Amino acid sequence: MIITFLGKGFKTVKSKRATYYFEEELSKKFQLKKSNYTNMLPLIIDNFSDKEIIPIFTKEAKETQTIVLDDEFGRKYENLFNDKYFIEDTKDFASILSILNQVISQNHSYIIDLTHSFRHLPILATISLISNHISDTSRVEHIFFAKEIDPSTKATIGKYEIIDLKKYLELANLSYMLSSFNQNYTISNNIKFSNPLYQEIADELNEFSSHFLSNSLKELIDGALIDNIITNLKDLQKDKEIESFKNYIDAIIKHLSNIQELKEKSDWEKLYELSKIMNHRGYQLNAITLLFEAVGFYCVERFSKIELFNEKLEKFKNNIQMAKKPLYIYTDYTLTNESRTIVKKLNSFNTYNTNFIDDDMREKILLFTQRVNRKDFRNFRSLIFDMEKLRNNLTHGNSGINIDDVKKEYEDLLKRVKQNCIKQDVLKN
Repeated sequence: MIITFLGKGFKTVKSKRATYYFEEELSKKFQLKKSNYTNMLPLIIDNFSDKEIIPIFTKEAKETQTIVLDDEFGRKYENLFNDKYFIEDTKDFASILSILNQVISQNHSYIIDLTHSFRHLPILATISLISNHISDTSRVEHIFFAKEIDPSTKATIGKYEIIDLKKYLELANLSYMLSSFNQNYTISNNIKFSNPLYQEIADELNEFSSHFLSNSLKELIDGALIDNIITNLKDLQKDKEIESFKNYIDAIIKHLSNIQELKEKSDWEKLYELSKIMNHRGYQLNAITLLFEAVGFYCVERFSKIELFNEKLEKFKNNIQMAKKPLYIYTDYTLTNESRTIVKKLNSFNTYNTNFIDDDMREKILLFTQRVNRKDFRNFRSLIFDMEKLRNNLTHGNSGINIDDVKKEYEDLLKRVKQNCIKQDVLKN
């Protein structure tokens, strides 16, 4: 399918018809039957007869262009002009956009020609293209525009190079994608580019988003994905075409580099910092979940100093890596949950996983906790209960908690974690 926007046509004697040729990339795919045409409409009809041609036209455009076609081909091609695509009022932008969207939303791949027509129609067409293909430009094969090389005068024949503007549609979509990711780590799942580098970046950002929003962060930080994204974004920066949105790329590279640096921190510190990032981006449930898990890993790290505990800990971690069954037992969740339970229950704690904490370790854990300042320990214990309460409330969709109250409560918990785990380091022994 080829969609073309028609302006007024003017019959031109054969010897004065303009010269047209495709730019280098388009010439690899298309060859014109001849060089000279009155305008783009007869060129399209002559060279793309195997495609459905849809002109979008005004009354004046149809009247004058049928004269041009009759002069050039000996017939008016009246059957080309479908009243569905007739523009009655060129100032009625809403109606024009409705016609454009009607054509573009059809389930076809197509070429669109923006060369002629009234000056604001190509702009409206571009708006429609972007809005309809903000995540997938694959159905837009090409966007033709006949760029004037030499103007037509009484003494000279005009010369036009037919260029492809699709790359600018892809650039608009690339800009939108990077802006969206920069704000909230999300992009469309099915975004499609014809440019291989753009597509690779889109796939990588989508994978990053999936890891981040599902709290699958250890693999993300320790793996190669962030390195690959940064490398590709730096390659993208070499393209002069992206200068107008280079700031998005700079911001993403800086932010990903900061996340990458967390690789050197302990597990609990990684989650603590990532929780703050999630909160800043507006993902409150993710933020409180990560903060809660950070405290769990803090407990694991501090309890690892207890005699026998570290040996059991390493054995348990190895079982996780080896996917020992039952899988619901040998998980990081079990590790952190059991460690928090020690703080929560003290003398009354009972673990359902005797492979992690046995009776011999129980006494040593109790001796360890008894050496911690009683007031500090009670405050830390209270913090865990409060975090668990907020996390559980948010997990159940009908919590009824006002979002502003959630944010305030999170900020309070964050301060308490900083006080207990960083400044005081309550389980230091």
